[in-house]
Amino acid sequence: MAHLEFVDDAKADLMALEGSARKKILAKLVQLEAAPEMGVPLGSRAKGNLTTFRKLVVGKNTYRILYKLGPNGGVVVVWVISGRADGECYDIALGRLAVYGDEPPMADLADVLRALKRG
Repeated sequence: MAHLEFVDDAKADLMALEGSARKKILAKLVQLEAAPEMGVPLGSRAKGNLTTFRKLVVGKNTYRILYKLGPNGGVVVVWVISGRADGECYDIALGRLAVYGDEPPMADLADVLRALKRG
């Protein structure tokens, strides 16, 4: 089982979703925690390189969770939770990489769940 961490912006992504979408995302995150390599590896895009990322599809191709695996697969860092329209999630990931590099501000799953209860 992996330890889930979230880039602070991904935490905000999750909090911004309405209830039913948030439920679907949380269910997929539980699956990801149990099987961190379940996502599809990404490649290089015209706008930038996402080869270190994996994606999970949520719902009927409605949402994407973009994440990175730690070196031994024991840590999963969620970078983006977004709709997939017009590659929006990939543009967001590239933007966050440009801002944070490999040192994004992060929260763990417990922090995210506490924020959801408050918000």
